[in-house]
Amino acid sequence: MAKRGAVALLAVLCAALGVVVVRGSAEAAPTTATALLAELPVLADSAAPYDRDLFEHWIDADHDGCDTRREVLLAESPTVAFAPPCTIAAGSWTSWYDGATWTDPSDVDIDHLVPLQEAWRSGAWAWTPSQRRDFANDLDIDESLAAVTDSVNQSKGSRDPAQWLPPDAGVHCRYATEWVVVKHRWRLAVDPAEHAALTDLLATCGDPAATAPPAGGTPWPPVGSPFTDVPDDHPFVGDIAWLAATAITGGYADGGFHPAAPVSRQAMAAFLYRYSHDGDDPTGPCTVRWFPDVPTSATFCAHIAWLAGTGITGGYADGGFHPTAPVSRQAMAAFLQRYRDAAEPTGDTCSPGLFPDLPGVFCAEVTWLAATGITEGYADGTFRPTTAVSRQAMAAFLHRYDAAFGPSDPPVVVSPPTTTTTTSTTAPIPPNPGDTKNCGDFATWSAAQAWFDFYEPWYGDVANLDGDDDGIACESLPGAP
Repeated sequence: MAKRGAVALLAVLCAALGVVVVRGSAEAAPTTATALLAELPVLADSAAPYDRDLFEHWIDADHDGCDTRREVLLAESPTVAFAPPCTIAAGSWTSWYDGATWTDPSDVDIDHLVPLQEAWRSGAWAWTPSQRRDFANDLDIDESLAAVTDSVNQSKGSRDPAQWLPPDAGVHCRYATEWVVVKHRWRLAVDPAEHAALTDLLATCGDPAATAPPAGGTPWPPVGSPFTDVPDDHPFVGDIAWLAATAITGGYADGGFHPAAPVSRQAMAAFLYRYSHDGDDPTGPCTVRWFPDVPTSATFCAHIAWLAGTGITGGYADGGFHPTAPVSRQAMAAFLQRYRDAAEPTGDTCSPGLFPDLPGVFCAEVTWLAATGITEGYADGTFRPTTAVSRQAMAAFLHRYDAAFGPSDPPVVVSPPTTTTTTSTTAPIPPNPGDTKNCGDFATWSAAQAWFDFYEPWYGDVANLDGDDDGIACESLPGAP
């Protein structure tokens, strides 16, 4: 049982005897608030979209009938009017933010000392749903949660100490110290203004003593941009940093991420595989050839075989996968929806009025993507379903998917399994066409790209259709991304 939950249970037992329960802080190494603050990274707040529902609360972690809110109410009142399983009719709660005392539990809020939204923008954007749940229901240290006057809590909102301090000036030192303790426990960053305010306040307080809290099991947020071509003020830096921190991508050999480059279909397969497998790549050689344009020697053969084996992709009507073709925004919606379908049915509702450029082939998938909050479309109200997905947008889409759902068990791979060599799916190697085509021989870009994708895995760009070596053939033709 969590420490604070045990204190709450003791409060129930002592209430009948009129015994006052004195709360204590978690046992830990002595230090100072300034020393703990010095260990926190100083980073700009993340701009990743926030939703309070991302933090599941209140829960009954120990299954004793009392959820987290009631555990705190029990722990912080010397006596309570209590009825099983966990009805609290009255008590005595003193809000240390303003010194007010209340007897009706409806007059007090249980405040997250570090608000949920502040935690999100300070690093919780990169956490798993279970880590956010643990933070939101932290009963293991007394500093995390407090019963306070409801109107005071509402005035605080999601503001940090640079923007808000308790009405009672006599508790400002305590508030700053406990703020740092909670942030240190959960490996959260401080923004520059917050850091400056805390530094000044703690100096005024004479650097209060503190205890180094037990770690909450969450990672420190990435410090700075992980790639040479993604500056710290890049609009997608948080999403790209998350993609790197979770080992979904390591970027390119030149140290860059190439944020504006289109995501190829083979890269999409790799991103989803690594996301599903905690950043790991397939082990061993690829032994299954699902598509004639993806030989077993291809770099992403095993990733693509997994994508096909799970049913997330069926390839094109010509039987190919077109590995180097860019992923369109509507195809990306389909990939993510099918991935989610493996854990929970998503439905097939099409809302053609959602965007003016719907419906389309993937109307239901785009509708689902918007309903989850993973996309809001462009500022002009469109979705642009056939536009190629950039790598920076893919980072944002996958990060938002993770925020909404978190990684689930990898989808089940169906026959043929990726661990068994099969000849039934192995197509004969086509003859080398040589330099027999140019872009003018194709009526549309998609026709040129299909030809390029078919022959490129075996012979490279033998017809010189991809002049800038970005995997996109004949970019001057109609329909090119």
